[in-house]
Amino acid sequence: MRTVEVTEELQAYIDSLLPQRDPVLTRMEEEAQRENIPIVSPHEGALLSLLVRIAGARRVLELGSATGYSGIWLLRGTSAGELTTFEVDHKRAERARANFSEAGLGKQATVLEQDAVGGLQKLETRFDACFIDLLNSFSSEDVTLRVAELCLERLDSGALMMADNALRQGEVIKPKNQQARNVASYNQWVARHPRLESLVIPIRDGLSVARVKE
Repeated sequence: MRTVEVTEELQAYIDSLLPQRDPVLTRMEEEAQRENIPIVSPHEGALLSLLVRIAGARRVLELGSATGYSGIWLLRGTSAGELTTFEVDHKRAERARANFSEAGLGKQATVLEQDAVGGLQKLETRFDACFIDLLNSFSSEDVTLRVAELCLERLDSGALMMADNALRQGEVIKPKNQQARNVASYNQWVARHPRLESLVIPIRDGLSVARVKE
């Protein structure tokens, strides 16, 4: 059976089933809509949080903080865990720190203002989960796969490796721009990697979810 097409009416129904978000997340959603800030949807945020909770992850790595929306969902899925998140835009990094603090998570979140490749190479911490929200931003497929390898090197057995925009608005079928080529190369890398078992969940623009084998 094919995946059901999510019409506006069906989306409204799905939205009605989500628990109401707290004031911090609600404000951030409104700001993202108003200022065109790229964040995950509430459904994807809830899924990320649930996956982290099921995996029992406590140390989470994120690439692409934006204003901290997905980071809050990820942290709330942990049991008093820690988040290390990268964001190169200074203003967004500052907003993320403020949002983490307002959500009561300021001491658990570390926002690093570094690019993914350079920052990851310096990072010696091990992680239980990783969320990549930068596939659309890398300059080439080589950089994309280099970042993926650096992330995997820092994940223990049983850890989760997740990435947003895994369907790239359907462009992954016939990639014609750099963003789509990045996503397509990442998807193939994950699917064929001997250390990973994976799938793509068709939620929003697609979420790649992989588990590091024992």
